[in-house]
Amino acid sequence: MRIDIHMYDGVAEVDALTTYAVFANAARRGLAVEPHLVTADGATEVTGCYGTRFGGLERWSPETARVLAVSGGWILEEIERGVIPRQLAEAKAIGGDNLILAGIDSGTLLLGAAGLLQGRPATTHRVDLDRLKEWAEVVDARVVDDGDLVTCGSGWFAGVDLACWLLERELGANPEIVALEQWIGRDRQGTVWRR
Repeated sequence: MRIDIHMYDGVAEVDALTTYAVFANAARRGLAVEPHLVTADGATEVTGCYGTRFGGLERWSPETARVLAVSGGWILEEIERGVIPRQLAEAKAIGGDNLILAGIDSGTLLLGAAGLLQGRPATTHRVDLDRLKEWAEVVDARVVDDGDLVTCGSGWFAGVDLACWLLERELGANPEIVALEQWIGRDRQGTVWRR
């Protein structure tokens, strides 16, 4: 299962890397996951919202990825520019029903700006719940699962909870997830909301 984690200038380092770390650790445990740090435009380097430079990035692959995870960050400027929302809409059109969109924290707002949340339940960082109402049916839950759309709420470990849920849902990997939680030193938080 290919998992693309979208990187862009201003991405929240912790959103992207904690999510990536869960999937990478799962791969080391023998689960059938391939996490990739990717960009939409093929840029090989971006700078995170706290100034961390990331290199060695690759172009995303919505035609073969099972999951496209969109991290939060300094996104209001990106919503205003409209480039990333347009790219996300194009990625979903290419990936179709096979591509699961995963909004991590405020990354869900980028999916909303892309027109991908209309009438669907979703969550985001608590301070952005009112803003999310413009695009989605807001559910104040840790993880909201609506099939090919999975979003998670606030906090530095929200991406961990989302990644663990996707591993459980897609691979049924309960023993491995328990081992992952023990390795991380943190159990998942909150309840997964499903329709």
